[in-house]
Amino acid sequence: MNELDLRPRSATEIVDAAFQLYRRAPTQLILAAAVVYVPWLILRLVFDLGVTDQMPTLATALWLLVGTIVVYSIVGGVVSVLASDAYLGRPLDVGEAFRATAARFLTLVVAAVIRAFLIGIGMLFLIFPGVYALGALFAVTQTIVLEGSGVGGALSRSSALSVGLKGHIIGTLLLIGLIGFAVSVGIGLLSGLSQSKVIVNVVSTAVAVVLYPLFALSETLLYYDARIRKEGFDVEYLAATQPNADAPRGATI
Repeated sequence: MNELDLRPRSATEIVDAAFQLYRRAPTQLILAAAVVYVPWLILRLVFDLGVTDQMPTLATALWLLVGTIVVYSIVGGVVSVLASDAYLGRPLDVGEAFRATAARFLTLVVAAVIRAFLIGIGMLFLIFPGVYALGALFAVTQTIVLEGSGVGGALSRSSALSVGLKGHIIGTLLLIGLIGFAVSVGIGLLSGLSQSKVIVNVVSTAVAVVLYPLFALSETLLYYDARIRKEGFDVEYLAATQPNADAPRGATI
């Protein structure tokens, strides 16, 4: 039974709803993130990928970049599927979420690279274009795993959903970002007391495992919030699911 109404929400209400969904299924969400982050931590420790204080070589930097993009793509896709199921009152299945993400893996990776490039270029030259791109591309992951969009379709679909809502979207992302930043700084200060780089990396990975699902939950709620505001998703979804509770995962109706 879904305890969250399908309705438009303010930035603070979206973040509050993300916390509610997190508390509803913390085990599945943390497990989904850990399955990806922990192997990546082990690889970084074994091959010393950015673990020591030494200046990384070009090869090391490239491996770190590739690994980070892959991890981001997988975790983002998996948690978005789980967040969607939680929001729409469906049972959560971590294995099925991984299978759905695996089927869209290459699309997620390519889209993540393009998204990071556009936001990065915008931030490099002027902050405003980067923030604008962040707002326009807020739902790329969700449109890929929940609607089955291709790379180009996901970019254009997210941009279309953001029209007229960029201030709302950016404000919500900044709010959850500030919360994550505050927690990361606090944990970072504590872990910084240790002289062991292994411990520091283990702690930072643990923080990512716990915190990242909250970001993905907020992004997924923003995706549905935009659809409710622009497409009347709440009315259409309820009308479609009343006679049949087994609606398709993306509920693109």
